[in-house]
Amino acid sequence: MLTFSSIELQKQIGDVQRAASRDAVVITSHGKPRNILLSVEEFRRLKEAAGEVVPSDLNTKRAATVRHLPDPLGYDVSDLKAAARRMADDVASGRTRDAVDQE
Repeated sequence: MLTFSSIELQKQIGDVQRAASRDAVVITSHGKPRNILLSVEEFRRLKEAAGEVVPSDLNTKRAATVRHLPDPLGYDVSDLKAAARRMADDVASGRTRDAVDQE
């Protein structure tokens, strides 16, 4: 279990969130433990183990939003598998070396 001060939390929120996704994180204030940060999965597991109701908004799966931005090298990325195969072929043959170096 990792420990972060409240100041570290403010400065390193990404690191703290990644740590909490693996294990509980202790947040301290003035050197004393004040809060525990858990992943949603661990929170859900503890609620279920205690026989408590899991808040309904934690049970819903949210749809991912995918935005297709134009590829700077001109690949049609609407079919990602086909685009990845074409990119791999182009890299292997060296056809796009200049464009990749510029990017």
